Amino acid sequence: PALGLGAAVAAFAIGRPGLAIAALVASAAAAGPDLGDLGLHAQQAWGDACDSMSDPKVRLHAMEGAALRALAALLAYPLDVLKTQVQAGSAEYTSLRSIGKLLRDYRWRVFNGYPGVGVNTCVMGALMFGGYRFFDNFWRLQGCPDYYRPIAAGACIGAICGFVSCPLEQLKTILAMQETWVKQEIVKERPYKSIAHAVSNAPLRVTFYAVYPLIVRTAMFDAQMFFYASRMRAFMDANGAHLPDWVHLIWNSVGFMLAGLLGASVNYPFDLIKGRMMAESYAVYAFGTQAPRGLVSVAAEVVRKGGVLG
Repeated sequence: PALGLGAAVAAFAIGRPGLAIAALVASAAAAGPDLGDLGLHAQQAWGDACDSMSDPKVRLHAMEGAALRALAALLAYPLDVLKTQVQAGSAEYTSLRSIGKLLRDYRWRVFNGYPGVGVNTCVMGALMFGGYRFFDNFWRLQGCPDYYRPIAAGACIGAICGFVSCPLEQLKTILAMQETWVKQEIVKERPYKSIAHAVSNAPLRVTFYAVYPLIVRTAMFDAQMFFYASRMRAFMDANGAHLPDWVHLIWNSVGFMLAGLLGASVNYPFDLIKGRMMAESYAVYAFGTQAPRGLVSVAAEVVRKGGVLG
């Protein structure tokens, strides 16, 4: 069953959903009678997660986290637009030094795609708080050791977050790129006026064009983030019992940020592949300038043109 599940994850990552479904079926067949236990464990894990989320303090922390993430995303959104342009290979916006030019060219339109990010932030916050608890309980019932359980639970909820967030992530990328298309006279007018307009008009083949690298990226990121954070908390619990609470607060807060930074750095190659695919998605289906591509072909192009560290 474990080999079948691993094969399904690998097939899904390289853009072969048919093979992934076949591997899942084979994994379920190999599990045999254990499927009943899995269902029972899933039900129990769901109940434990619901009990945990019923705590008012937990719900308050979830709402605070979502609000702070949305605010941070708003403040950093121009940099996110710049990152999209750099990943797409823009000749005008090539590095962090281009942020001034981008702001002058875009003006207030630089924030056109932010509503999608804001909604995604709230949805991801809810999924992360409740979903992680579910998968943590589920893998605990499967006998997964405490040391590795944050990796398994983080990867599971990260993959789900990647799939759910893909449409709005894709559309905010198009809103970021269309300013350049108008400036370069690739299009006469912007395809989408706002996130709401894009949601109501963009076809599914565009909104889910880059779903595979996004799933891999978020699964890898969340697995690392929760693992690093758990190790730092365990270290403090074992060695900092005599320290005041404010030291624990700073250690855990800074540790979580450092965990996110390290995770984002490690999985940046998939973020680059995701960015390239999202930047080209509309051109593939609207302009017809190139054939659709998958995760593997884009990754090969990145390595071929920029090397392994490209």
